[in-house]
Amino acid sequence: MSKITQRVAVSACLAWACGCLAWPVGLLAQEIPQAQSLETQGASTERPIALSLEGAVRLALKKSPTLEASVLGVAGAKYDQRKNKGALLPTIKLSGSYTHMLKKQRVYFGSDDMSSSPMGQFFPSDGIEMGQTHSLQGGISAGLPLIAPQLWVSLQLDKEAVALAEERARGSQVDLEAEVRKAYMAVLLARESLRVLEANYANAQTNYTQTAAKYEHGLVAEYDKIRMETQVKNILPNVVSARTAVSLSEAKLKVVMGLDLDTPIEITETLADYTDRVYQNLPEQTKHISLEGNSQLRQLDLQGRQLDAALKVKRMAFLPTLSMSFTYQYSFASDRFHLSDKKRWSPFSTIGLALDIPVYTGGKRYYDLRSTETQIRQLVAQRVAAESQLRLGVMNSLSEQRKALEQFASARDAVATAERGHKIAEVRYKSGASTVLELNDAEMALLQARLNYSQAVYNYMVAVFSLDALRGTTLTDAK
Repeated sequence: MSKITQRVAVSACLAWACGCLAWPVGLLAQEIPQAQSLETQGASTERPIALSLEGAVRLALKKSPTLEASVLGVAGAKYDQRKNKGALLPTIKLSGSYTHMLKKQRVYFGSDDMSSSPMGQFFPSDGIEMGQTHSLQGGISAGLPLIAPQLWVSLQLDKEAVALAEERARGSQVDLEAEVRKAYMAVLLARESLRVLEANYANAQTNYTQTAAKYEHGLVAEYDKIRMETQVKNILPNVVSARTAVSLSEAKLKVVMGLDLDTPIEITETLADYTDRVYQNLPEQTKHISLEGNSQLRQLDLQGRQLDAALKVKRMAFLPTLSMSFTYQYSFASDRFHLSDKKRWSPFSTIGLALDIPVYTGGKRYYDLRSTETQIRQLVAQRVAAESQLRLGVMNSLSEQRKALEQFASARDAVATAERGHKIAEVRYKSGASTVLELNDAEMALLQARLNYSQAVYNYMVAVFSLDALRGTTLTDAK
């Protein structure tokens, strides 16, 4: 195998196994001390947060600002519901006012010629000032809707709005859990890929050291030594990229969980812990998959119920309304501001009914009704289209599971075969029965088999998480 062929093979299998992590391409080959572990890179004085998959999900449910916004939306909808319920209760207001008259108004009686008027002699020719210097009023007023069909029906609309807000919050939780699970598995895949590459790099260094020693004693050709040295240098850039991929995947997990990027975390699981789960989540038949818990469909159903309630509200706009009002006030008026003068205080009160009968509004209510009916039909069509797309997503998820299951079985056998082949090639090379090319081929086959195995486990678990999101399954439901 030539230098170019070996470089392409290593880069191709690495990119195929970890391409989903958006690893940077073209990093310069630079030596990184092997003693530096993942936990010590970017060390922090804070104690790392130990995370399992379930722990990461639970922490995200507490820390995620997106989920917090959805929960606050539910609280806002409930407050609006209580506010509208208050419209059924009496409204009571206290009022008060004070007026100081700067210039009093004059009133004139009779014509300009006061002598021609029978009463003219009793009034001055320059008129009479009217009003009091100080005027004070205070009292209480109340109102109560007696017959309000539109208000009564609108309470059902508020109830549906609360239910829709709650479902949106649940949908945000489902999406968040799926995203955290996938990000967590991406970290496990990146770490496992790094472990495999570091093991391959360490093995290449060992082979190079042994080959160099043999060359010094004249047991192997210089070509073998150069070949081993080239292999070590070719693997190093991939190890550097793998370490960068681990950092990026952990950063993405922190962002999804709502943690600060400087928060240290410690992953307590490995990808090998999920190999047993592959056969525990065997793919089901598409027709057996229920979408009753899917948040998107449930939100569309709730929106339909909300539009039905809005339609009833708009129909009630054609009916009359009846309300009652009550007022009780005290008034004070005097040129002198002596509030103790009881003669100047005069109370008055009123009670009344107001009937409002809608007759004609230029067709506004009628066309508003037709518009809502059109929206209902439009929503029905949207739901049919959405369900079709979700069914397609279910089929794709199940297909990905079956494909990953086949890859897993094949890769597991390939790893066992490659390990056996590598041991044989290593023994043959050390005994001088084969060349370094045969040993390199065996190492490349083992590397690719291990990466394929890890990728198959990752693909299967991601497909399972995607199907859980389509079903609308949350961590609580799984329990």
